[in-house]
Amino acid sequence: MTRRAPLAAALLAVTLTASIPVTHGWTTLHAQALPQTWQEQNDFRAGPTPFEPLMEFWYELDRVSELVSMQPLTRTLLDRQMKVITIAEPAITTPEDAIRSGKTIVLLAPSVHGGEVSPKEAVQLVAKELVGGDLRPVLRDVIVLVIPLINPDGGEVRRRTNEAGFDMNRDYVKLESQEIQALVTQVMNRWTPDIHVDGHHGGSAPYVITYQGTLNPAADAELRAYPYEHIFPRIREAVREEDYAAFDYSGTRTENGVLGWGSTSVEPRKHHVYTGLTNSIGILLETPNNSRRVMRDGAVREIAQDERYYHQIRGGVIATSTILRVAAANRAEIRALTSAARRRAIEAGWRGGDPIVLDYTVANRGNEPVWMPDSDAPLGYSLRDVPVYLKWEPTRTTPRPVGYLMPASMASVVPILHDHDIAVYRFEQPTTMTAEVYRATRVNRDEYFQGHYLKSVAVEKATEQVEVAAGWYWIPTAQSRANLISYLMEPETDDNLITWGWADHVLEVRPATVEEAMAEFLAGRDPASIPEEQRRQVEARIERQLAQGQEVPMMRVMTHQPLPVIRVARFNEYQRNRYFR
Repeated sequence: MTRRAPLAAALLAVTLTASIPVTHGWTTLHAQALPQTWQEQNDFRAGPTPFEPLMEFWYELDRVSELVSMQPLTRTLLDRQMKVITIAEPAITTPEDAIRSGKTIVLLAPSVHGGEVSPKEAVQLVAKELVGGDLRPVLRDVIVLVIPLINPDGGEVRRRTNEAGFDMNRDYVKLESQEIQALVTQVMNRWTPDIHVDGHHGGSAPYVITYQGTLNPAADAELRAYPYEHIFPRIREAVREEDYAAFDYSGTRTENGVLGWGSTSVEPRKHHVYTGLTNSIGILLETPNNSRRVMRDGAVREIAQDERYYHQIRGGVIATSTILRVAAANRAEIRALTSAARRRAIEAGWRGGDPIVLDYTVANRGNEPVWMPDSDAPLGYSLRDVPVYLKWEPTRTTPRPVGYLMPASMASVVPILHDHDIAVYRFEQPTTMTAEVYRATRVNRDEYFQGHYLKSVAVEKATEQVEVAAGWYWIPTAQSRANLISYLMEPETDDNLITWGWADHVLEVRPATVEEAMAEFLAGRDPASIPEEQRRQVEARIERQLAQGQEVPMMRVMTHQPLPVIRVARFNEYQRNRYFR
């Protein structure tokens, strides 16, 4: 089967739709007035859409339809304009109106990796269907937010990173890139989408689309379960109707010597994981290379090289359209779910004491039939019953505090907490508080990544009376971001303030033993060159320092106590990373 047949059918459907008037508001819009995408103009064979024709499509769609509203978001380092586009009926232009509408708010955020191009194409075709096609009825119950392209600079040269060299899908904790900082602060925080769709271009053939929800067990359990129970089964049904197959992201994985299928890591630095910790439904979509295709009868067919991009785009269209249809059909249920998750977070922070996750591991959720690479099978794949390693379970927890203390030396952290929509308070006068104090017995430099030496700590904890000075900071956990707060503030998680260097001025990487420290002190000199008495004094001083440990600048408060604090306001709303990151 070639692509000519399905593509011709798709074009025929557009032609038939073109004569059907679609009424909205006080005007009638005909589908033939909708702009064509670059892919439609070039029969899906001209390669990825460049930035200029991509934005020309969105400008024209905004011009012809009052359902579409375009607002500036930020500019990239190469001065490309990023927009946030709203598609709603009636038109919605403010986050306050969107939230009060009671409709499901869905964010489509494609192609954060510049070389992963098909999601930005799929979103254009979905937008046309929303404005003048089969998806139009969805807008009775859904408001759609679109970022046409998360990585305009990288996308133009098909590079994974942005111009500053950041893999921006690892930037959702540190928010150093202008693009992700703007997305989080101006879209995710203000519009509070119920569902986020993070579009990528990966996964494994012969699947046309692979998907993943928030799997990190630190996120709300009901939010994590929802896409697996209500959305992903619908995607599998929808792609099967068009002679495709879909399954969980990402590919083969071996655990304890047993080959199966599994996901990549689940740190909050990734969009669809971070989303879950902010109490929204996070969905990762990955479109594989589509070299193979699974028909409804179970046969695997090869797809010609020049037809594969069309099928990649089609997989994204089917999956995204299905998500929107579920969002419309289950509008009340989804809004109730995300609102309840936020209330649960606030209540858990106020009470304190429930377990929060520090460590986790992956387990088999059950054996399932999966299309696995098989060199002996026709076209290289066979359907096998294998373990699916997608169940991430806590292995260590700690009781949730009602809040965290930070000394004034951690003032540089306050802007990033504000960017994560976390309220911070400042002590106006000194006081004494009972708190759990961490001391680092070891600070590890784990790896160099995105301009940082990522760090982890081994700690000991003790309950002490802490003398809090005026100017210290208080971060209560009774906030809707309670799960994110604890992930950032607990020194033993895998994505916290220490991980990304915000405590480097307080916590230093020290040698593990006296011998290591002496070797550094000598710096290659012969030990005999140091008088023995001086050497003993140095060793004794090192031993005392290693025994003391280092005080971690985040302390846990387990019970409500009097707080002479006032809330810290943002200094202003300027784009602080615009020119230097």
